[in-house]
This record gives sequence, structure tokens and C-alpha cells, in this order.
Amino acid sequence: MIVVASCHPTPDDERIYHRQIKTLLSNGYSITYFSRSKSDLDLSEAGLKHINLSINLSIRSYSKQVLQQLKEPEAPLFFHIHEPELLPLAKSVKQRFNARIIYDVHENLDAMYRTFSQRSKPVKETAIFLRNANEKRHLRFVDRVVLANQPLKTTVYNSQEFQPIVLENFPENKYISNVANDGNRGSSIIYHGNLAPERGIGDLVAALPAVISEIPDAYLTLLGSFRTAGFESQLKRFISENKLYDQVHVNDQIPHESIWAILNNHAVGIIPFRDNPLTKHNTPTKLFEMMAAGCRIVASDLPPIRNFVPATVHWSTPGDISSIAGNIIEAFHSLNQSSWIEENRNLVREKYNWELIRHRLITLYEQLLN
Repeated sequence: MIVVASCHPTPDDERIYHRQIKTLLSNGYSITYFSRSKSDLDLSEAGLKHINLSINLSIRSYSKQVLQQLKEPEAPLFFHIHEPELLPLAKSVKQRFNARIIYDVHENLDAMYRTFSQRSKPVKETAIFLRNANEKRHLRFVDRVVLANQPLKTTVYNSQEFQPIVLENFPENKYISNVANDGNRGSSIIYHGNLAPERGIGDLVAALPAVISEIPDAYLTLLGSFRTAGFESQLKRFISENKLYDQVHVNDQIPHESIWAILNNHAVGIIPFRDNPLTKHNTPTKLFEMMAAGCRIVASDLPPIRNFVPATVHWSTPGDISSIAGNIIEAFHSLNQSSWIEENRNLVREKYNWELIRHRLITLYEQLLN
């Protein structure tokens, strides 16, 4: 039996549930999936037992409850975790059941801390050192490491001789759209994902007046959750002060399977990230989703994005409001030239889809089994 554990706030996460769990189910594995969220979603089906615990539980309490629910007659053969906070739980499961431990690393954790922490650099680097030391202590209980991003340099996991496998967050082939994008989608712009300053969302909204001066019916859809209440207040105040209520539509995060119809109705997809440690190391999943949906793409010129699409994106300078505005305008003026859109769809069809890499996940489990 496989046990998957995550403290991610969304049980139907596209990586954990839609890609990995569904792939394992289709290959005949039996899975118990522990999540920690405020959702009342029950994903249980034949072969899958979903147990959702309260988001109000601390990680320690959540881990304790997961461990209590694992019983010897149905001892896990595999224990697959998706957050570093669950490494102590993985250690306990290893010691009690001798399970094979899979550690799935979704993002560059050092880069995240360097981006989000407001502490001074010496304090920040000390905290990173201590976090890494704690992680390394637990890595001896881990059998395999999975990465969501192709590393641009050697990782600590390579130095620990793990030879991690990379499972990028590529979309499934079924989501590659044939919906035209030749002006029929209106003057619509979309960003979906985390709404936060390091993602350049403030820069994007600030660029909109210049876009509207050139394209009067342009409008922006922001779809996702705000990382902080302070940034939400700041952004909505800017929208109000600049009378952009009719041009900027802010919507809450929606189930992942619902995003495709929305993307297929928007002409320009935008990734306005600022230049920071996080965006220099992590490839945005939304890039491949926008490509599959046939959106014209405006993106900040950053290594992880350029690594996948060097020539078929309108590149903006990170943090440069006028560059963002100019490239959005250029994208709209280029809608009658469909070659980039088709090239991006073909890249997903031929290189960047889940079906081409899902065998890596199955092979990983088979290798551990043998």
C-alpha cells in the first residue's frame, strides 16, 4: 500500500492528486491519501482512501494523527511526502514500518526563504543553514528524492548521492486546446496563481492604465489567493484609486480542472514575476498551461522560463512596468500571427506533457519495490 501525506492546503492539488495519485491508481496501486485543509472535499474512490484532517492542526498534531491511523495489518510499503515539515513523520514511519520513503520537493526551499524572509541577511542565512542541517539529518531515512523543477545547478540531494528524479508539472495532453486565438477571445489578459508582490502582481496592475490607453477594452483577470492580507489591501486600494474596477477582475482560487475553460477564453496569459531567488529557480506551472490553452504569452525574462521557451514568448523586463505594458500591447497586436501560439501548443504536445514523463514515477516505485 502507498500512503501519500501532504499538509498543502488544497487536497486536489494538480501535482499531488491530479498527476501523481491518478497515475498510481491507473497502474493498480492502492493508496491512502492524508491531506490537511479546510476543504470538505472527499476524493475517495476505488483504490483511494482520502482522509482530510483539519487545517487548524499544527504540523506536529497532524503528523501524530497520521501516524496513529497507520496500522500494522495495513502497514505502508511506500510513504510519499510532499513537504519538508513532514520529514520527522517520515522518519517515524520508516522506523515503525520500514516503509520506503519518497521525499517530493516542490520548490527550491532556500530560494523561497531568501525571497520571503524579512530578516537581515546574516540572520536569514543562519536560518537557512539550520534548516538545511535539519533536512540533512532526516535524509538518511529517505530512499528517493523527487524534484518538481529541473535544477539549473547541482543540488544538495546530488551531493547526498540521491540522484533525484525530476517530475515537472507538465499538463496532460487532453488539455491541449484547439480553440482559436485570433482576436475572438477579446482584449482579455489572465494571470492565475499566487497573488503576491514577488510575483509582480502589483507591477502588472500598475501597467494596465498604459495598456488601456492603447487598447481601451483591455481587461485583466487575476485568479488566485493573496499571500498576505496587507498586499491584498494595497492592491485593491490601487485599483480603487485608479478607477480600474471594471478592468481588473479579482477572483478566488478555483479547482484546478476548472481553469482550462477560463484560459481558453483569454487572449493573453501573463507571468510578470520579479527577479528574486524564488523566480530564478522555480519554473511556473502556469507557463505550460497557458501554452496548452493557446494564449499569447508575456513573461518576465528569467532563466527557468527561457529554459523551456526561448523564442515564442514576449519577454518583459522583471519589475519594469513600462516593459510589461509594452509587451502586452505587442502581444495583442500580434494575435493575427498564429505561429507562436501553434509552436507553443506543439511544444506541449511533443515535449512538455505529463504522458511523456509519467513513466518516471512508475519506474521509481518499481525500483523501490525490487
